[in-house]
Amino acid sequence: MTLSSICRSVVKFYFNCHHVESSSLYVHSAFTRRLQFACRLVSTFLICTFIGYGTLLSAHLSHQFMIPNSGVICIQETFGHTLSTALHVSLAIIPLSIILFVIQHLVVVYHNYPIGIVLILSSSFCISYMCKTFQTRKLTLLFNALFFLTIFNKEKVQSKLAFQLAANYIIGMFVAVLASMLIFPLFATFDIENRVNYCLLHIDQMHQFVLQAFLCEDEIKAQVSLARAKVVERRLHKTMSQMRARLLDEIHLEPSRLLQRICRRRKKTITHLNIKEQADLVISLMFHVCSLQSMTNQCLFNKYHTNLVEKFQSNFTEFTACQSKVISALISPSSITREVFLHTLNNLQAALDSVNSIYKQVRLDHIEEMIETGAKIQSEDHLSHAFFFFQLGAIVRILRQTIVNDSELNTTKKTMKQKKGFGDYFKFQFDWSRISSAIKSMIIIGVGSIFVMVPTLANTFANGQWILIGLCTTQGDTVGGALTSMKMRLIGILLGSMWSYAIYLAVGEVLYKICVMLVPWLFLFGFLKLVSHWDFLAPVAATTPVLINLGQTYGNVLREGNYVLLRIEETIIGIGLGAILTILIFPTFAVDMLKKNIQDTLKTCCHAVESIHSVYDHLFQQQDSKQQSIDVDQHEETKFNIDPERNHFHRLITSQRTLVQSTALEPSFLWFNYGFSSSRYHTLVLQQHDMFRILHSMHATLMYIKQYSLNDHKQIEDLRLNSTDARILLDLDVDLIDLSRQLNDCVNLWISYFTLTKTTYYRWSHIHILRKKSKLIKGDLSANEDCLIELHRTVLRLQTDYQQAMDRLTDYYIEKSAQKEEPSTCVPYAHNDQADSILVTVSAMYYSTIQLVQVVMALGTTIHTIFELETTNVYRNF
Repeated sequence: MTLSSICRSVVKFYFNCHHVESSSLYVHSAFTRRLQFACRLVSTFLICTFIGYGTLLSAHLSHQFMIPNSGVICIQETFGHTLSTALHVSLAIIPLSIILFVIQHLVVVYHNYPIGIVLILSSSFCISYMCKTFQTRKLTLLFNALFFLTIFNKEKVQSKLAFQLAANYIIGMFVAVLASMLIFPLFATFDIENRVNYCLLHIDQMHQFVLQAFLCEDEIKAQVSLARAKVVERRLHKTMSQMRARLLDEIHLEPSRLLQRICRRRKKTITHLNIKEQADLVISLMFHVCSLQSMTNQCLFNKYHTNLVEKFQSNFTEFTACQSKVISALISPSSITREVFLHTLNNLQAALDSVNSIYKQVRLDHIEEMIETGAKIQSEDHLSHAFFFFQLGAIVRILRQTIVNDSELNTTKKTMKQKKGFGDYFKFQFDWSRISSAIKSMIIIGVGSIFVMVPTLANTFANGQWILIGLCTTQGDTVGGALTSMKMRLIGILLGSMWSYAIYLAVGEVLYKICVMLVPWLFLFGFLKLVSHWDFLAPVAATTPVLINLGQTYGNVLREGNYVLLRIEETIIGIGLGAILTILIFPTFAVDMLKKNIQDTLKTCCHAVESIHSVYDHLFQQQDSKQQSIDVDQHEETKFNIDPERNHFHRLITSQRTLVQSTALEPSFLWFNYGFSSSRYHTLVLQQHDMFRILHSMHATLMYIKQYSLNDHKQIEDLRLNSTDARILLDLDVDLIDLSRQLNDCVNLWISYFTLTKTTYYRWSHIHILRKKSKLIKGDLSANEDCLIELHRTVLRLQTDYQQAMDRLTDYYIEKSAQKEEPSTCVPYAHNDQADSILVTVSAMYYSTIQLVQVVMALGTTIHTIFELETTNVYRNF
């Protein structure tokens, strides 16, 4: 290796900007990222400790231990997340410090319980209401508690205490931001690009496994390939979920375009996709590949399938090779000209055209064989294979969309850009949920302040500061979330307290020795912070010895061992009080939020079905030119709304998975007959995801048909007229209307189920629910059975109608053959590739419609089982 290549490798490793295809697993992996983050965290701690205790600032500041503590808490995995946390906390504590400074000079608080309790309650209410995120609210409440703890228990405090505390916070967060930017920096922009490259590479791998399964003549061999594809799919879903979190929360403060130009200066000539467009590209590809996987998993490996795949072996090999070259060009760091990339895309399109040509010829040969033998065309085979080949074409079209002209790019951005009015930034909306949450937080902190302000309790618990601090830092948006925080905090404090006691026994109270022993502890939990399920526990375990060994102010009164035990005792008391108060005071149960989230997700899917029907109706039904121009505008609006709907759906699903975990910790025996079934709710999440995936495929079919309708509306109309005699394709308009009605009925019924099985407190706090019936009755579940039966009849009708259409089509071909007419002349798509593409697309649409009904049936069955378990006594325990 040359010196320049070594330098480039070092730079890419240092900045976490690498090539996933060629990088070593041991150099660019989750293990390495965790090591780098641990180095950033330890560096932040050491720098903050030096500033707080080794510089002239130590003589002018109090609570110096908060400098390393705030730095360790603030630093996050990516620079964007760290900067966002620091900015939000700074915007909260700066005005708060000014208010507290005024309070300190205008109000006598020392040992004045009534005034102190009023001030801490009012400030806690304002903080809880104004801070929307948990991390910002937790750190700001901690800041507020430290201020009142100090001025209430000490007769003499510095006049600028509030500003000193704010300075401690800001210094620690500033060091965290610098360390996140300079020490093995992981920019969210680079991380998303790395994840996009990883996803593209493994989506291609998954696609190849699915194609291998499709080409198998034996079902067992196909299942082996599908199992390998399933393993890749699970890894991709985990990577993509983290990518969406980065996209939504962490890149908005980073100069993403500038970082892209620096990192991808060699690739900017072939693609101009920004971060969001790259993420959308990956999500769309994943939807279509998963659709291929689902179809192959349900494929009938019969004679029709065997005869078809025998003629595709070499063509599919060429197709997959061309697609792999396109993917490699997209993720390759080497310089590739636009002309070379276009040539690669053209080769992929040519390979697809060859596959489609063979598929059309196979169907023509099958028609000739059918005329000779009189065999019937099985609708299951025709629909499923048409769906498969449409998905192949959709994947190629998505890859071709990576090439855009600058003029098209600017036009799209201008179209999508929305301007906000000046008044939008100052809108105030009355939000009862935030007000109740703020009142709840105020009461909890008020109870905790009793242990600080009542002299007897304060003397018993060494001023009770850790009880109050524990109550400030373990609050959550839901009961389940708060209980999760409390559990993790208790474990973290137990671990941190043990190490703190070990430090005291080993080095006593010598500052630099304490820091030396804290370094390996912080490194360990900095590494574990990025491990799943340790993200909350690790910071608590890391900061506990920092607070005990550097921040305890009672070393002359209590020896370290007693102080550690006192710390654990106060933590247990604080967590116990917090758990009781969280359940009793304005409880927001995670199960209620979970069911509301499921209701919103079902409504989103229902609206998508209605939009799909409106677009289909425009493409195949409307004839009047005036009406057509109106519908074009409506269709364009629907087209641009599909991406926000998809993003909204992913937000709901991500939140739903978190809520399922939080609900599992809640005391479900209070409102469930047989407890909370996490497994069934996880199944419900997967079925909702499958439902939206099918809707995405249906939308893709309509967008493809629209492209032809704009260029050749007469051809679409001819096909529609031919469908009247069921000779080419069926008219789905009536079926979509009926399906939309049935889905609306099902969703409305399920929404009523979720509403009526929420907790008693939720239904009591929402007046509009009390006005209706308050609980389920046996007839409600019977109504769901009737809806499922109707859906099953719809599936059977769709399958039967299409089979009858195929039979009539067979009779038509036989009749033409008896009249000595060649099949190539009587088959409308024999010499028309566009007509053939539209026929395949509409067949894929029909197949997707059947699959949608089947998924809705499975979803309804799961919901029925869930509510039987939750509301009836059918399943009795011994």
